[in-house]
Amino acid sequence: MNFIAGFITGHSVPGCTGLSREQVDFQRRSEIPPECWLPHNFPWHETFPFPEPFRLLSASVNNVRHYLRSRKAVFAEQHREAVTQLLTPYDAVLLLAGSCGLELFNNLELPNELRGKIHIFAYGPVSRRLPKAASHLLVQGRHDWLSRFYHPRADHRYPCPHMGYLEAPETRRLLNEYYQRILHS
Repeated sequence: MNFIAGFITGHSVPGCTGLSREQVDFQRRSEIPPECWLPHNFPWHETFPFPEPFRLLSASVNNVRHYLRSRKAVFAEQHREAVTQLLTPYDAVLLLAGSCGLELFNNLELPNELRGKIHIFAYGPVSRRLPKAASHLLVQGRHDWLSRFYHPRADHRYPCPHMGYLEAPETRRLLNEYYQRILHS
């Protein structure tokens, strides 16, 4: 199977598609082979490395801005074609949608045929609706009130704050199980 996985999250630093150390470490610890990972965050082209450390308050404000900008038609117009070209060659795509990443995915308004190959692993999802995709798995921290406001029901809940998903062993275990289901479906 021709398979690819990647992160789709809001940009804590405007325009930065570089992965954080936490994201890179999560990739390394997952069962997904290194060559199956997209090397950058959405929209999956290289910009500049993720600057660390970063300020949580400014990162939160930037993510809210990205969320709100994604709701405008220009967002889909700007990204849909390039994303479609990038992901179409694959038989299966697994997107790790952190926080507002699910809203970004929804607002891309990708073609039905492509969405039928995309599986969404949403951790701490913040979005107005569930995705139209081949499948989705929503995981949520018991005390992640932001995500629970948007999605009162989740497939799995465990002790985890909104900013701690990639460090939680449960997240990695659930992703690995989901990945195996996709490979064997």
